[in-house]
Amino acid sequence: MSSEYKYPSWLPVEQSKDFVESYGLGLLFSANVFGAGSVYILSNTGAQFGFALLWTMPLALFVDLSMHEMSGRLATIDEPLMEYIASAIGSTPAKALSVLIAFVMHFWAIANYAVGGAALAWLTPLNNVYLGIILTAGIGVSLVELRVYDRIEAAIMAIIITVFAIYLVLVAGLDLPIGQVVEGFKPVLSTELGYMAMVVSLLGTTVYYPNFFIQSSIQPSKDWTDMAPYRRDNLVGISFVILLSMAVIAVSAMTLESGVTPTLTSPGEPLQAVLGPAAVTVFVLAVFLASFSSATGTLFGAGFMIPQAWGRKTVFGDKAFRRAVEGLIVLSVTFAILLLEFTEMTPVRLGIVMPGVNGVIGLPITALALYFANRKFFDHPLWMRVGFAVVTGLMFVMSFLTARSLYDQIVVWL
Repeated sequence: MSSEYKYPSWLPVEQSKDFVESYGLGLLFSANVFGAGSVYILSNTGAQFGFALLWTMPLALFVDLSMHEMSGRLATIDEPLMEYIASAIGSTPAKALSVLIAFVMHFWAIANYAVGGAALAWLTPLNNVYLGIILTAGIGVSLVELRVYDRIEAAIMAIIITVFAIYLVLVAGLDLPIGQVVEGFKPVLSTELGYMAMVVSLLGTTVYYPNFFIQSSIQPSKDWTDMAPYRRDNLVGISFVILLSMAVIAVSAMTLESGVTPTLTSPGEPLQAVLGPAAVTVFVLAVFLASFSSATGTLFGAGFMIPQAWGRKTVFGDKAFRRAVEGLIVLSVTFAILLLEFTEMTPVRLGIVMPGVNGVIGLPITALALYFANRKFFDHPLWMRVGFAVVTGLMFVMSFLTARSLYDQIVVWL
C-alpha cells in the first residue's frame, strides 16, 4: 500500500495546492503591501481627489514588477540581497545596516498592530485597544510558529482573498459613474503640492521593499530556478493588490467627504446607507485582517535579513528566522502602546505616517542594492540596465519628495 494518500477526485484539494504553489508567494506580497496604511491612505485619496488618481495604479504595477524582476533574478541563483550587501560593504557594516533596516521595517508593523488591535477591540467585547494589540500580535507569533512555508503562504493567501472579497461586495453595492472612472485612468500632472505628494504616497505604499528581501531569499522554499514562475507569480500578486487598491479608492470616492480626518470606522460609515448596518462591521473586519497579515508578513523580510548579515544560511521558519521575526513583533507591540499612550497619535494616524517613514528610508537603500546586485551577477541588455537605473532613481526621487511633508505631519500629530 502506498504511503501517499490520494484524495478523492471530486475534492478540489490538489487544484488548491497547485494554486497556492503557483501564486501564494505573490499573494503574500500583496498581503504585505495592503495593510492599515494602505486602507487609510487609499481612502484619503478617494475622498480628496475622487477617481482622478486611478492612473497611478497601472504605473505602480509597472514599477513594482520592475523591482520584483531584479529581486526574482537574485532568487533564481539563490543569492539573497542581504548576502550580496554583506559581500559588497563588509560584515560589520552589513550587520549595522541590517539592524537599521529591520528597525525601520518594524515601523510598518507598529502601525498595523495598532490598527489591528483597535479593530479587534471594536469588533469584540474586548473594548481595550492595548489588549487588542497584544492579542493581534499573539496571533502573528502563532502564524510564525507554523514554521512550514506552504502553510503560512496558504493562511495569508486565504486572508487577503477574504479582504478582496469584502471590497468586491462593497464596490458591487455602489452605482459607479463609469465615465468618471475611465477618466481617472488618464494621466494628469498638477503643480498642486498635495496632488503630487499623494501621487508619491500611492507609489510608495505599493512598491514595498521588504518583499524584495523575502523574494531574493525564497528559492530554498519555492525551488524555482528560472524567472518564468517568479514573473507569473509576481504579476498575479501585484495585479491583485492593484485591483484591491482601486476598489478602495472607488468606494471612498463615492462615499467619503474631502477634508475629514479619518477614524477607524469612517471609511465604512457612509456605506451603511447603501449596504445596511452591517457595512461598518464588514469594513472593520477587512481592516483587521489586512492589518494583521501585513504586520506579520512584513517582518518576514527581517527574518531573512538579520541572520544573513551574521553569515547564516537562513531558510523560512528556522530558529534564527523565527526569533528575529518574533523579537520584532514584541518590539512593535511595545512601541505601538507607548506611542498611543504618550503622544497624540491614534491607530489611524500611525497607519498613515508609519508606512511613509518606512518607505522613505528603506526603499531607496533596497532599490540601490538590487540595482548593483543585478549589475554584478547578470549581463543584462542595455535597455534593461537603463530601465532598472530609471526605476532605482525614481525611488530616490519619491523618498526626497515625501520626506519633508512627512516630517511636518509627524511633528503636528506628536
